[in-house]
Amino acid sequence: MVNYRRNKTGNPDDILFFTIVTMNRLPRFAEPEMRDLALTVLKRIKKRFGFKVKAWVILPDHLHLLISPQVSDYSKIIFSFKKGLSMEFKRLGRIERGEKMWQDRFWEETVKDDDHFERCVSYILHNPIKHGLVETPVDWKHSSIHEFIRKGDVARERGDGRDIIIPGAEYD
Repeated sequence: MVNYRRNKTGNPDDILFFTIVTMNRLPRFAEPEMRDLALTVLKRIKKRFGFKVKAWVILPDHLHLLISPQVSDYSKIIFSFKKGLSMEFKRLGRIERGEKMWQDRFWEETVKDDDHFERCVSYILHNPIKHGLVETPVDWKHSSIHEFIRKGDVARERGDGRDIIIPGAEYD
């Protein structure tokens, strides 16, 4: 058994980078409607727990979130998201009773400073390119890049993937 400890600093203002992966890397979110559903559940959980989403991307078999949980026990947020989305998939007949939708664990990392924050945001926004899904970040609909562009934090032409920097995004 792996001896794994969560990095719980007790500081609700921490910013955490999460990776959540589907069981056996099945492409549960291959269809845009399923990625929309994941975003809907994320918004519902956000409203319930009051955490702040800094950046996000939903890919066919995993997703990345950069959040400020506002609570020290952020595991409840991730558990509620995974459970809520699993229930929606069951309701739609996308998974069978007893079938696991997610890997048991999730991966998290505490953001250390502004430079680390910018690297995490860049990683999230460029992840669809890394996986060969699009040629530029702005081409992937299910990413926070569109929110950054709408807010004016990134010029639309910068959404081509060159040196995306989100000044001040950590303070929204």
